This record gives sequence, structure tokens and C-alpha cells, in this order.
Amino acid sequence: MGDTEAMSDEVDPLLSGRAGLSYVELDACAHRLHELLTSVAERQIDAPLLHEFTIDVATDPSSTLTPPAGYRRPAAGAVTTTLDVASRSVPTARTHVRVTVWPALGGADVVDLLVERHGTDHRLEVRVDEIHPDTGEALRRRVNDFVAHQVALVVSDLNVAMQRGISPRGWPRGDG
Repeated sequence: MGDTEAMSDEVDPLLSGRAGLSYVELDACAHRLHELLTSVAERQIDAPLLHEFTIDVATDPSSTLTPPAGYRRPAAGAVTTTLDVASRSVPTARTHVRVTVWPALGGADVVDLLVERHGTDHRLEVRVDEIHPDTGEALRRRVNDFVAHQVALVVSDLNVAMQRGISPRGWPRGDG
């Protein structure tokens, strides 16, 4: 085997995608997973939350986000959603959340798709066979649980920020 063939054998897995899918097909799976996450989040964020909080949602195909080791940013940009959540009653109580779905590099020793909430260690690993060709019920349950946990954490963070924002004069605000 010549040097060119050996080099080609090392590079081919990096270019061929994962689980028999091309990078374009894997990116489509990442978008499908992103759509599932979004629809589950929309269902879980019910009227009482919307009454108390303003939630601005943006899909941002950012080309500046850096993927975790073993993952890549699709050519069209990162598959990401940002949420800016603020309390209606305590305007200083707000939080920012960014969730991204990262497809794996071909040949990398990582799971096929990774859902990552930036700034935290909250991650959901997804195999291609859980979402392609169809989304499995087990994945739907795992996504539901992941989203429920993230919503609960955001509400908890905002509750703490609201309590700090409405502390009576002279009381410690809990930020020291």
C-alpha cells in the first residue's frame, strides 16, 4: 500500500459521515432532532409560564460557535436555538439559554449527535438509529425528560433572580 492509499484510508472515515450516512444526511438528522426539541419545549412551556415570563426564541445558524471535541459545525452553520427569558414582574430577572445540536465528525469516538446546553454540563447523546429513518419512542421520552429538566432549571434560576429583585429595603439580596 502506497503512502497516498494509506493517507486516504485515514481520511475517508472523516469525510464519509456516520452510520452509513453522508454529512448532509447527518446534518438533516441534527435538524430533525432540533425540531423535536423545539416542539417538545413549545408544548411544555404552558400558559402560566407565558403569563409570568417573556420568552424570545431565535434560531441562529451561527458560524462562530465552537463544537465540542469530536463534533463539527455543519456548513450551513450551527443547529442552535437561543432563548432570552425575562420576568414580567421583575424586569431585572432574566436569563439566556442556548441549545445546540452537534453532529459528530466521521471516525470520531463519540455518539452521533449531541444536544448541548451551553455554559452547563447538560447534554443529551443521540444515536442516528434513534432518529433515522424515523424518530423512536424511546428518544421522544428522553427528549421530553431533557427539555423538562432544562425548563425547570430556567424557572428555578428566574425565581431566584426574582426573589433578589424584590427583597425589601435593608434585607440582603443574596448576591454577595
